[in-house]
Amino acid sequence: MKDSVFSKLTSGIEFTHNLRDDVEAFLIKHGEQETFEHIMNVVREALAIAPLFDVSPDAARQAALLHDISNAIPVSEMKDAAEEWSLPIMEEEHRYIRIIHQKLSMVMAQRFFGCTSPDILNAIECHTSLKAGASPLDKVLFVADKISWELEGDHTYQADMRNKLSERDLDGAALVYLDQVWNQRDKMKLVHPWLIAARSELINQRV
Repeated sequence: MKDSVFSKLTSGIEFTHNLRDDVEAFLIKHGEQETFEHIMNVVREALAIAPLFDVSPDAARQAALLHDISNAIPVSEMKDAAEEWSLPIMEEEHRYIRIIHQKLSMVMAQRFFGCTSPDILNAIECHTSLKAGASPLDKVLFVADKISWELEGDHTYQADMRNKLSERDLDGAALVYLDQVWNQRDKMKLVHPWLIAARSELINQRV
């Protein structure tokens, strides 16, 4: 199978098997300094959250380091990349193709960076939307990602998520963000089906 998008991404890169350094070198080569800075913020948050919920800090660190590596792919090429890897694109995802970056990062984590852990790969795959049946690691990465965003203006949901974490309520922290998206669904290009299913499941579990 021709790997034009992916071979272009790895051309000239020597992987050292030091994950942090390799992720940094990979992203810097592709002009994604801001993505790397965000990733390191997510790493810090994930390492702080993971021990609170008996999640492996090393797994959380690896998942955080790898979750946004597909930002190296221009959005205009993400669909082509998915097709090259026979990665299914849901009908809804065509409305906002960038959402597939979570799936692309999962594939790249495996193919480029040698990640073989199903738990870590699953967390990467749903880090933007979450999904029903999410593991504690999935939720740690999801929450760490959302509270790490540096946003202009007042975004009280981030403080609300941190409050839930302080109460040792990981599901509650995830649900704060899921509700935030759901309440703005009429303004959004896409509310991912996985997000809808994750939100419904967490609500039902808390009744």
